[in-house]
Amino acid sequence: MRWDGLFADLEAQLAQGHWQDTEAEAAELTRGERSAIALIDRLRGAVGSTLALVLADGQRLELTLSTVGSTWIGGTDRSGSLVVNLAAVVAIDSPLAAVVPEASPGRRKLGIGFLYRSLSRARVALVVAGRDGRLLGEGTIDRVGLDHLDLAVHPRDEQRRGRNVRGVRVIPFDAIHLVRSAQASSV
Repeated sequence: MRWDGLFADLEAQLAQGHWQDTEAEAAELTRGERSAIALIDRLRGAVGSTLALVLADGQRLELTLSTVGSTWIGGTDRSGSLVVNLAAVVAIDSPLAAVVPEASPGRRKLGIGFLYRSLSRARVALVVAGRDGRLLGEGTIDRVGLDHLDLAVHPRDEQRRGRNVRGVRVIPFDAIHLVRSAQASSV
């Protein structure tokens, strides 16, 4: 009878050790899987949610996320529609629990230039803010290059007409941190 108890105790210790090894392996696999998750995939999982963003210039934005590109996010805040360059985001004070990888290889490659070209085609009047939060210009995008855009500068409440255009400003993509619909009253 003593032997039965001893064997049962040894088997229990062995099973407990095996279970601990299994838990450690599972934890390591989970850490490995998480290390392969990109922020953009977590942001894609938050589409429809309101996110609290902290930008490089210290500005806080409450953005209801509607679109996620490869290097940018788009949505609305209380002032209207806007696009934020991900390079401008220094923190997100919102949970990003879901992960949604981009299924389309073609969509995965669509950078911010694609977005600017779409805004140019639509002739949308915009307000463009730079890294430090200052206004870079307001107007309509005329041309989009590989890494820059030409903004026809005109008052945000006027149509892009020859008489309203006060000049053209060439702006590198890297300088732009936020593009807002001109309907909004401030940058």
